[in-house]
Amino acid sequence: MTRGKGTLYVLTAVSCLLCACASRGAGPQGGPTDSIPPRVLSSIPADGATNVRKQEIQIRFDEYVTLDRASEQVLVSPPSPSQPIVKAVGKKVSVTLNDSLLPNTTYTIYFGQAIRDNNEKNALQNYTLSFSTGDEIDSLNLSGSVVFAQTLKPASGVLVGIHPSGSEDSVVYKKPFLRVARTDSTGRFDIRHIAAGSYRVYALSDSNRTYTYEPNEPIAFTDEPVTVPYSGLELRLFNGILPKDTMRESPPADSLRTDSLSRDSIMPDTATIKPPKVDSTATATLRVIVSPAAADVFVQLLKGKDETAATRPLRETGDVLFDRLKGDTYMLRLFLDLDGDSVWTTGDYLLKRQPEPMYYFPKRLKIRDNWDFEETFRWQDESARPK
Repeated sequence: MTRGKGTLYVLTAVSCLLCACASRGAGPQGGPTDSIPPRVLSSIPADGATNVRKQEIQIRFDEYVTLDRASEQVLVSPPSPSQPIVKAVGKKVSVTLNDSLLPNTTYTIYFGQAIRDNNEKNALQNYTLSFSTGDEIDSLNLSGSVVFAQTLKPASGVLVGIHPSGSEDSVVYKKPFLRVARTDSTGRFDIRHIAAGSYRVYALSDSNRTYTYEPNEPIAFTDEPVTVPYSGLELRLFNGILPKDTMRESPPADSLRTDSLSRDSIMPDTATIKPPKVDSTATATLRVIVSPAAADVFVQLLKGKDETAATRPLRETGDVLFDRLKGDTYMLRLFLDLDGDSVWTTGDYLLKRQPEPMYYFPKRLKIRDNWDFEETFRWQDESARPK
């Protein structure tokens, strides 16, 4: 072999080796991303256990876990004066109840999205664990949703609780709820393991976690007791008008506004029904036929984030006309003016008055310049806030 050929063979071998290494390095790295949440292997006590005496609960998982906002997410029903101590160590989560367990009582611990795997932070969605200190575990449920009364947006993170149907009206001020749950991101709630019977149902913002109602908090309530099991209950959360003697002092801003509730939902301004200033060049019109027609109906044209562009009472012809409109995307909603003051009126728990009913046309309307539009609003059958 000549010296030149030998050199060529060496260079070729080195080149092949480098290509092989490069090929190995270019392949998939680390495998697919883990998207599976932690799985419960066992718990002490077991879910559904009876005659439980210990105040510490241990839950074992199939992987290392961590906690996310446990103080906000974890909820014990029935509620206790002291917050539970929740810890995650390795593949275990522990919950210590600081208050003595009540006799012959079913306890449910809601974890929300607090439990996550240690690496990808995949949440174990809405995990619950229940046990009883007596011989039996209550098994009935009450479920439904909470929406803001004026905007019909889902009210997330709201406390929903029950009191026995025979309780006085003042019980919601004086005593913590008998059983509780919290709404999820869609406003849904599910109060589990309730004893058979009828109950008064409430929803509260309860930002200070007293499990009782304070007059400056948003509230929702049922007019009549509800017998469990029951599903599909809808509660409308509202900010009540504060009593006159409390108006002398300025309450904290966050006690008057919650999520999408605006100032108009607390103290409605009659100026909202005045015709808006319009551009003389705007020529589009929108005729809304209301079915069924009613004397106490008002229709509102909205744009942006529930910004009221115009409010019109129903005409004798059973319709409403919005004219001189600029081309834009709008929403429609309708309220029943039950008290005859020409504005939407919020509720009042002391007077047992619900907020005036609000209904949304189920789709957004794209209005074009120089066009005439007509829609039929069947508010009793097709009300839904458009997405």
